[in-house]
Amino acid sequence: MKSKLIDDAKDYLVAIAGPVLYIFGVAGNSFVVIAVWKKRSLRSTTNCLLVNLAISDIVSFLFLPLMLVQSTPLNPDHFADFLCKFLISFHIPATANVVAILTVTLMSIERYHALVKPMKIRKRLQKDTIGHAVTGLWISGLLLTLPYYIFGQYDEDYLCCVVGKRTKGFIIYELIFLAVIVFVPFFITSFCYFQIVRELYFKNKVRPQNVPSAAEEDARDKRKLVKLSLSIISVFGLFMFPLFITLILKSIDDDTFKRYFQIAAAFFFVEAAVNPFIYTFQSTNFRQAFKEILKHPFCA
Repeated sequence: MKSKLIDDAKDYLVAIAGPVLYIFGVAGNSFVVIAVWKKRSLRSTTNCLLVNLAISDIVSFLFLPLMLVQSTPLNPDHFADFLCKFLISFHIPATANVVAILTVTLMSIERYHALVKPMKIRKRLQKDTIGHAVTGLWISGLLLTLPYYIFGQYDEDYLCCVVGKRTKGFIIYELIFLAVIVFVPFFITSFCYFQIVRELYFKNKVRPQNVPSAAEEDARDKRKLVKLSLSIISVFGLFMFPLFITLILKSIDDDTFKRYFQIAAAFFFVEAAVNPFIYTFQSTNFRQAFKEILKHPFCA
């Protein structure tokens, strides 16, 4: 009885909050893409990475309604396997999610080289190489999640999509994959921002006497950019860690932790919808661009 009440409450919550989250997520992240596309002044390497982050969030949202079909029984045939591999399972959102993690990590490395090692220009992303970097991120995301597409299938006994039939080998792969995709980026990002904060806030630097205002303005701009990046990464980590922890636990015991995974997955989509609001509150340039889009939505 209690379990049924919880399931009913969850269904009502999904029915009410799901469409709102979907609209805000797709619209908000689309605004980010359009803003950078329309305003030439926003086309920095960091903002191009923010666009890639927004696109990965949009991809996740576009497949969210299809994932609700998983609970619908299908005819056990090759078409059902195809649906489970590519459309109604979490595989494409998982790829987009991995791309988002790699994008955030690359953003941290880029900020580190720009602010801590500014003289090493060759190690920084340039406008003519950012496209190659983004392509590499999506290829890497696809390769890392490829086993989900290969081993995804429709289970006739449980009448749902499964991956790898929960074999020991696949569980080991999943645990290694989750550990690598969570902890390695976490340590890289933590190191980069620790060094950045140390460089900007705690190192004593000699300021030029002839142009103090220019130096101070440059320092303020750098700190604003760091605050924006830190806000994005902090929110990303806050919402993503519960998802990955429950994924690891679900790999070990699927039946016990399946419900917790669903709750954590909902928080992931909340994070994807929140990002555009962070840009709005933290960045004057994005705020101005969003206002222009709302005033003149059909102007190129």
